Amino acid sequence: MKGFLQRVFTKRSETPITYDEAKEMAASPDADVRGKLAQRHDTRPEILYFLATDHDSSVRRHIAANQATPVQADVLLTDDSDDSVRGSLAEKIAHLSAGLTAHETDKLRRMTYEALDKLVRDQAVHVRQVISETLKDIADAPQPIIQQLARDAESVVSGPVLQYSPVLTEEDLLEIIEGSSGRGALSFVSRRRNVGEKLADAIAASSDKDAISHLLGNKSAQIREETLDQLIDRAPDYPEWHEPLVKRPTLTPTAAGKLARFVAENLISVLERRKDLKKDQLDAVREVVQLRIASGEFEKRDDVATDAKKIKADKDKAKPSDKAEPKSDKKGVVAEDGDEEEGEPAFEKALAMHAKKKLTDQEVAKALAANDVKFARASLAVLAGISPDAVSKVLNTHSAKGVVSLAWKAGLPADLAVKIQVKLGHVPPSQTLNPRSGNQYPLSEDDMNWQLEFFTGMATSGAR
Repeated sequence: MKGFLQRVFTKRSETPITYDEAKEMAASPDADVRGKLAQRHDTRPEILYFLATDHDSSVRRHIAANQATPVQADVLLTDDSDDSVRGSLAEKIAHLSAGLTAHETDKLRRMTYEALDKLVRDQAVHVRQVISETLKDIADAPQPIIQQLARDAESVVSGPVLQYSPVLTEEDLLEIIEGSSGRGALSFVSRRRNVGEKLADAIAASSDKDAISHLLGNKSAQIREETLDQLIDRAPDYPEWHEPLVKRPTLTPTAAGKLARFVAENLISVLERRKDLKKDQLDAVREVVQLRIASGEFEKRDDVATDAKKIKADKDKAKPSDKAEPKSDKKGVVAEDGDEEEGEPAFEKALAMHAKKKLTDQEVAKALAANDVKFARASLAVLAGISPDAVSKVLNTHSAKGVVSLAWKAGLPADLAVKIQVKLGHVPPSQTLNPRSGNQYPLSEDDMNWQLEFFTGMATSGAR
C-alpha cells in the first residue's frame, strides 16, 4: 500500500506556490496558465479534481497524465469525451497497475483497477493500444486485463501482449489461438521467445503460412522433429519457408536431405556449411545436389558449394546495355533505362523510379498483381516518405486501419488500398475497410495520421 501511494503522489522539484496562488491560476481565463497548474505535482488534490472538468481538453490531458491527480479524478476522466485525454490517462494508469488484482480491498487500489478495466474496453482503439504497449512486458500486470487485451479484435491491441506478455501461459495462448478468427494472433504468438512444443504443433497445423514462416524463423521455438518433417513436406509450395528451414538451429540428416531436393541453389550452400551435419551426411546432401545439376536444374559447378562470384558475374552479363530497349522483368514491372533491374534492392529501384516520377499507383497495382511483394512494400515506403521498418510494422500487424492509413499517406487511390490490405497486410477480405462513395478513404485524416504516428513511433523505439 505504501509503495503504491508513493508512486501515485511522487513529488518533483518545483518552485512552491501558495494555495491562494494555485486557486488564482485555476480561475485564470488563460488555458496555458491552468495547464501549467494541472502539470504540477504539488497542486492540492481538490484543485486537480476541479481542473479535471476544465472545458479545455489540453488542461484535462495534463490532469490525466499527472501522477498526483487523485484517483477520484482519474475515474471521472475515464468518461472524457476526448480520446487523447483517455489515452493519456490509460498510459498513466497502466504504469501504476503492476501488482493490482481484480479483488482489491483497499479503496484507492480498487478504484485504480476499475478505471483500468474500463479503459481496456474503451471504444477508441488507440486507448486500448496504449495500455497494451505499456503492459506487454510487465510480469505482474493484472492477469484479467492482459487476457482482455490478448483477445481484442484489433491486432494492434492484441499483438503486443500476445508476442511479449509473460503473464500469458501456454494454456492461455492455446485457448486464444483456437478461438481466434483473425490471422494476426498466430503470427504474434509464433514470434514469442521459447515457444513450446504444444504451441508449435498448433501453429504448424494451421493454414496460416505467415505464422508458420515466423515460427520457423524463431530460433528459440521448440519444434518437434516430427512436426518439422511435416512442414518440410509442405514446404515446396511455400518458398518463404525455405530459408528459415535451412537455418533452423538443428536439422536431422533426413530433414537436410529432403530440403536439398527443392530449395534454391543459394540455400544449398547454407545446408553445406552447417556444422551439425557429419561428413557422410553432407556427402548425401551433395549427392542430391549433383542429381539436380545433372537434370539441368542447376548449372554445373567445379564443386558443389555455390560460387558467389560466379553468380554475380552471371548477373552482370545478363544486364542490358545502356542502349537496350525497355523490357518487362519477370514480375511484370517495367524496367526502364537507368532504372533498378530485377535482383537489385527493391527500395533502391523504387527510389530511382520515384526520382523520375515513374513510381505511380499503376506501378504499385502491377506489382501487387505480379505478387512482387518486396517492390510493392518498398514503393509504399518511398511514396509515403516513411521508413521501411515503419511500413513493416504496419503490414505485420495485419491492421486494416493501419494499412489504409499507409496507402493514404502514399497518395494511392482508396480502391487500391483494399488490394493492399489483402495482398500485403494479409487482412481477411471480410475485415477490409472499403472506400466510401466517390472512392473516398473510410477514415478521417486525424485517425489516419494518428495510426501512422503510432507505427512510426513503434519502429523508432524498436530500433533503439
